[in-house]
Amino acid sequence: MKPSSDQEDSTLRDQKTQWERQNHHEAENDLQMSKQRYERLISTIPCALYDYVLWPDGQSRFFYISPQCKDIFEYDADQIIEDTTLLWNSVHPGDLSRLQEDDRTANLAGKSFQSEVRINLPSGGIKWIQLTSRPGDMQVDGRRMWSGVILDITARKQVEEERNRLVAELQAALDKVKLLSGFLPICASCKKIRDDKGYWNQIEAYISDHSEATFTHGICPDCAEKQYAELRRLEKPSEPNLD
Repeated sequence: MKPSSDQEDSTLRDQKTQWERQNHHEAENDLQMSKQRYERLISTIPCALYDYVLWPDGQSRFFYISPQCKDIFEYDADQIIEDTTLLWNSVHPGDLSRLQEDDRTANLAGKSFQSEVRINLPSGGIKWIQLTSRPGDMQVDGRRMWSGVILDITARKQVEEERNRLVAELQAALDKVKLLSGFLPICASCKKIRDDKGYWNQIEAYISDHSEATFTHGICPDCAEKQYAELRRLEKPSEPNLD
């Protein structure tokens, strides 16, 4: 017996429904696998990724921030998304106005944004972070969303600070060092030294002005013998004249 047209239509509808369900299930599996792959990749990146919007009135919001934010800020992603002021309030007071100005300037220009600031952690420590972002095509309430990364650069800053300290110490030491070099015109008789201006200076004064040396005075044995011999001669009473 040949099936009726209604039966054929019902069979086709069932097959179509089954095919759609199968495709939907496969699409859900693919989406889930893609999400897991994305989360695995995100978890291996040593930085926090974020999506952020700043409005003209100064209000801002993180629409997404990756789990690494916990390692940097000591706040969970859900906490930051719920209350963006947690991050703004953690910025060091000495860097806050600069960060806000950098943020406003970048939003007005629509160009890349980058800033390095210190943050105060809930545990009491201080970290250096670098924020870098670019505007995307997505908009929220007419404002472009910015996507970027946050890096913990504390170790790099510590190295830079130590290098700057060593350079400053070296420069201070060099500033104190005065070197004598070249030919020094010295008098063969009195031992005075002629300076660059043509004046003759005592050797002690010249060396003190051109080095860190400080003189103390004594008398060597040879000079002592000569000086005391002369004193003895002067102090010796003269013999009477018998004539």
